[in-house]
Amino acid sequence: MSTIKKFTDLEVWQIANELEQKLYLQLQRSTLSKDFALKDQINKSIGSIPDNIAEGFGRGGRLEFIQFLSIARASASELQSQLIRCLNRNHFSKEVYDELFELTDKLGSKTGAFIQYLNQSEKTGAKFQHRVASNDKRETPQRETRNDTIKTDFAAKPLGAYPHARRVGNLLFLSGIGSRNAKNNSIPGLELDADGNILKYDIEAECLSVFANVKAVLEASGSSWDKIVDVTVFLTNMKKDFPVYNKIYGEYFKDVEACRTTVEVKSLPTPIAIELKVIATI
Repeated sequence: MSTIKKFTDLEVWQIANELEQKLYLQLQRSTLSKDFALKDQINKSIGSIPDNIAEGFGRGGRLEFIQFLSIARASASELQSQLIRCLNRNHFSKEVYDELFELTDKLGSKTGAFIQYLNQSEKTGAKFQHRVASNDKRETPQRETRNDTIKTDFAAKPLGAYPHARRVGNLLFLSGIGSRNAKNNSIPGLELDADGNILKYDIEAECLSVFANVKAVLEASGSSWDKIVDVTVFLTNMKKDFPVYNKIYGEYFKDVEACRTTVEVKSLPTPIAIELKVIATI
């Protein structure tokens, strides 16, 4: 990663740019050009992918980058669903569809691998590399400590009068943390109708986002991912989401060996599909 100087050097951005060019030709030449609603949706999805990769890179912080990559990956999944609709409506030939779908699938896989690499990395990001440790809050804006409570700008804001975490002795207790984006409070992969009902969601994108939020709180508290000792996971759809969540959990917690409890709940305070309650050591 030391050779990466700008976002256009990133392989995931280059693949996204290639995909955008190929899709643009189809938007102009195929019958999709007259399917205005679907065309607009595809334009938004394909634009979201490289733009979020670029913005995440430009933020200069690893955790922020992970958040934006999660959004980009969710947009790639959304795009695949839209490509299937294009095939169903005979906008694309099977050959064109296969080429675009496989390239989108490659982009999603590469983005997921990149997220996993960043989650396992100890690097903090360019904008933190030259900061000197200090008790002065101005030197560590990502961490706010008072009476052993912790809040951070790099995780979704609490919904009520509670901190992200609280230290008691050498233990750290995290409040329930969901998949909301720290920057804009959005939920990756979520689509709602006009009445606020869930049309679709992406449990994989939400898992990646909630893990990034948890890691942000841990690091702001002086702890780390490998110091997690107990996890309670809340799912809103155990039957549908457990296999995907369990697979991703296994990748991230392979060497942690934390105790875990997974329960299904009817709903969570926001339209998220997963929330974590974590205890760690410091």
